[in-house]
Amino acid sequence: MRSLAGAPVTGADFFNRDAELRLLDAKVRGGTHILLAGQRRMGKTSVAEELGRRLQDDG
Repeated sequence: MRSLAGAPVTGADFFNRDAELRLLDAKVRGGTHILLAGQRRMGKTSVAEELGRRLQDDG
C-alpha cells in the first residue's frame, strides 16, 4: 500500500465549502488564530488555500 497525495482542489473542483469559508474569513479578519485539524485528505489545505486566495483578492 502506498501513501498517495494529490494537489489541493482549486477552481470549479472546489465547491460546497461556502459556510466554512464565511466563518473562517470572519475569524481571520477579526484577528483570531485558526487551527485546521482533521483526517488526512479531508480538504484542510484546499480550504486554507481558497481562503488565502479570497483574502488576497480583497486586498
